[in-house]
Amino acid sequence: MKTSVLIVDPQYLTRNGLFHLLDNFDNLNIEMTEDVDVGADYSTFDVILMDYLEPYTSNVKVGFRENLLEKYTDRLLIISSDQNKSRIKELINMGAPGYLTKDCTPDEILSAVDMIGKGNLFYCNKVLELLTHVDGNDPDDCVPTNLTSREVEVLKLIATGFSTAKISDPLHISVHTVNSHRKNILKKLKLNSPTQLVAYAHEIGLV
Repeated sequence: MKTSVLIVDPQYLTRNGLFHLLDNFDNLNIEMTEDVDVGADYSTFDVILMDYLEPYTSNVKVGFRENLLEKYTDRLLIISSDQNKSRIKELINMGAPGYLTKDCTPDEILSAVDMIGKGNLFYCNKVLELLTHVDGNDPDDCVPTNLTSREVEVLKLIATGFSTAKISDPLHISVHTVNSHRKNILKKLKLNSPTQLVAYAHEIGLV
């Protein structure tokens, strides 16, 4: 089944560049628009790929298409040149599951579209560095940091204070599997300890 993607961007070159990048792949159905209609139904799209500044204003609530965020939060993939920590954090706290900088490679953009289309989170390492300031992360390294839906569930429970044993029961998985998920999450996020993991989850608004 193909993933349906809507590209929203007021800039012709950006909009068409993203379209031609994604249109090379048979598993995607791509549409694009320079703006959105507040009353329109966009529920048929699996991924809505957009910037949020119009034209690069400093106020998220002015520039961002609020109806998209309110109605279609679970499918938003932000791709922006903005690196303001407070604005990025605000968007993530408002529910946007994906955020890329415009330094990301075509492969990373395609990976992000795939992950958001499957209901997962996707933040590149530059965004994570801006949000968490974890030592060892290279803010110029835009390798994708993608968590599966199960890893997100485990991360939320860890950040809430659940022990490994208590996490395994509600998810109906073994303690060994929980520990494997924990290790994979730390590796993907390039974090070094459970404390950093909890701080990260709170920082991006998962809990």
